[in-house]
Amino acid sequence: MSTVDDLKGSYSFIGAFQSETILEPYGNNALPLFAVGLHLGVEDLATFATDSLTDGPDDKKADIIYINEAEGIACIAQGTTAADWGKPEAQANKASDLNTAAAWLLQQPIDVIPEAIRGHANLLRDGLSQERITRLTFAYAHNSLESENVARELHATRRLVSALEICQQCDVEVVELGLTAIEALYLSSRGSIRVKEEIQFPAGQYIEEKGQGWKAFSISINGATLFDLYEKHNKSLFSANLRDFLGSKGGARNVNNTIKTAAESASGLFYIYNNGITIVSNKADHEDGTLKIQGISVVNGAQTTGSIHAAGRDKASNLSVAARVIVVDDEAMIPKVVTANNTQNAIVAWDRRSNNAVQIRLRKEFGDKGIEYVHRRDNSRKPANSIFAEQAGQMLCAFGGNLQTAIRSKASIFEEDTIYNDVFPSTLVIGHVFAVQALGWAYDRIRQDLKAKVASTPLTGLEQGQLNLLAYPASKQFVIRVMGDLREEISGRGILHPREFVMKDKAITADSAEAIEAWRNVISAVLPSIVQNLPDEEYQVVRSNDHTKHVVERVQAIVAGAAILQQSFENLRGLLK
Repeated sequence: MSTVDDLKGSYSFIGAFQSETILEPYGNNALPLFAVGLHLGVEDLATFATDSLTDGPDDKKADIIYINEAEGIACIAQGTTAADWGKPEAQANKASDLNTAAAWLLQQPIDVIPEAIRGHANLLRDGLSQERITRLTFAYAHNSLESENVARELHATRRLVSALEICQQCDVEVVELGLTAIEALYLSSRGSIRVKEEIQFPAGQYIEEKGQGWKAFSISINGATLFDLYEKHNKSLFSANLRDFLGSKGGARNVNNTIKTAAESASGLFYIYNNGITIVSNKADHEDGTLKIQGISVVNGAQTTGSIHAAGRDKASNLSVAARVIVVDDEAMIPKVVTANNTQNAIVAWDRRSNNAVQIRLRKEFGDKGIEYVHRRDNSRKPANSIFAEQAGQMLCAFGGNLQTAIRSKASIFEEDTIYNDVFPSTLVIGHVFAVQALGWAYDRIRQDLKAKVASTPLTGLEQGQLNLLAYPASKQFVIRVMGDLREEISGRGILHPREFVMKDKAITADSAEAIEAWRNVISAVLPSIVQNLPDEEYQVVRSNDHTKHVVERVQAIVAGAAILQQSFENLRGLLK
């Protein structure tokens, strides 16, 4: 029997996986979370684990449910970690369990779906029917090798789901994340070139540029050549990229469908309609009208390449694409090339503000406190106490009262100047950001505690009500919004604007323990009153401004008149300015 340590020399991802202290509490679910997180390109593993892990007695075979409406993707995953690492194949029946998960999440009447996953089912169905979700992934993550048996079961799931009416406008993907696939994903996250073969591009005309440590060739590539490369190598062609091809199903929000349509109907104009692609290679030389390269990864243009492939080889052969081939002397430069070249739809919204003065200042000021504030992606793993700009922006938006943007359009926080300047004004202080972030961390701890308790002992009726509320994907932003509206009752003094809710400088610490515990006391005291005053089903309440206002008004009256609740606020009050 092989242990994880026995395989460390063969799989470089294992060292990174073992160093992820964030995942230690999740036991056998840690590896599936790590693997699925890599596949999805998740930066904040802590939030991903808290929000997406459903593993429990009534999860209907959906261990992980991840829904990101802002990026149009959703993932349902099953995972297992055997004591014996590196077996020839994983249990195929675990892959077939995804059929069960799909049936419950997509087909069963909503009122018979268990509370543990009902909120996810509601959100997933809404996203698919309104075409906010354009890619749906079913993944099986494990610590064995990939196998044909598992592949057959996964493709059965794909056929089943693709045939559903609700999924007609979405790309359905299945993926087996065994040791080989996880290793490939990990190497990709480090900017590795996986396709190593020699490739020749006809290039009678070209432009060559050189600089210190690099050279580049600008050429034109026939679409059929890109079609053949994608046909042969599939997603390995994008190994150093930040994103794979995201699909080209029809829909108003699917940019790739527009590229595919242009390839099919306007091939003669494609060269001037499209921005082209950027390729990195280990070696490139031009001779006798041919550009010969050794190794290839498309680092900007995965969507263009995939969409051309989707149009078919005949259509692809009628078009040309502008291409730039870059060779660097040091492969450590590749991630920098990747990041610098991804400024369009392959980059998440919060990357667009990575050079904003407020973001840079927050990074420095938090850094002085021993806290890493992550305002741009750099392919490195982050400490457990890191603050991620994307999640912080969403929580600041909710605390400030804009619940709908926080839960339905978090990308607009960084894309629209008016919203961004409201959430991240030049006057924003880290004392406020930290106060709201600590509230989010405390929420996560309470949710984890309730989930852990239900697995070991029966919950009281009130505790079950709290868990039912917190099980809904939007409940975190809802609770944060409620706390923002209760800021005066919680602080014991007048606070005109939510941004004036600020922690003292000495309360901003790297371990965050005191601030988190203080917030836990507050949430634990207020949450029962929230649950007892919901005017409608949880799913409806947490996504409605009117319902939220109703809850706030009721809870304000209760808090104001209950001295015992006020005692639970004292520790937090001592940390506030």
